[in-house]
Amino acid sequence: MISKTKIGVCGGIALLFATSFFLYFRKETPPLKELPDPYGIVDFRALLAASPRTMKEMSIGQKDAPVTMIEYYSITCFHCAEFHNEKFRLIEDKYIKTGKLRYILREFPLDSVSMAAFMLARCAENRVQNGYWNFVSLLFNKQNDWINSKNYQDSLLNMAKFAGFSKQDFDMCLKDQSILDDIKAGKKRASEDFSIHSTPAFFLQGNLYLGDMPWDIFSKVIDREIQDNTRK
Repeated sequence: MISKTKIGVCGGIALLFATSFFLYFRKETPPLKELPDPYGIVDFRALLAASPRTMKEMSIGQKDAPVTMIEYYSITCFHCAEFHNEKFRLIEDKYIKTGKLRYILREFPLDSVSMAAFMLARCAENRVQNGYWNFVSLLFNKQNDWINSKNYQDSLLNMAKFAGFSKQDFDMCLKDQSILDDIKAGKKRASEDFSIHSTPAFFLQGNLYLGDMPWDIFSKVIDREIQDNTRK
């Protein structure tokens, strides 16, 4: 069993087992104050192949970057919002814009509200360039405002209106079965093939790191992965 560390994850502490031949887990995990080793290792080619069936892979950065980071996240996850609001721009400036890192964002909804938000983000991408990223950023930046509402549908509608949705656009998007099916399939594969049960979950190449780590730790982990893969 993996020992527990004090990191920020949503969905509870993941029960990590080798549910497929892709994944191997360490028996022990060092304290967070030390530079952590991966929680698990997956087949990187299989991970890349687990892209959405019909939807666009949401990525930013050069495809030939030495390291690819894949994040599985949930819109209603507090720690995911914290990561995106506080650390994503740091990663973008230090690693993505400099060609060192390609970043892929994949949906892992922990509840029906997050599923609806992801569907709206996908529809936003179909409406305007960078619509997905802008809508996700809006939801994370305003998470404290809308997540505590007693009526999630009204709250999401208000957020969608900021992105240019009409009520008709909003309703039509949430009835799009193909988007719903694709997001469900992606979550199912992440759970069954890569043992993802909580968010945020980060893969650097095939190495799995769980939770929102402090920036000084996270940046050193990324630096280590870049250094290791640049040598190859």
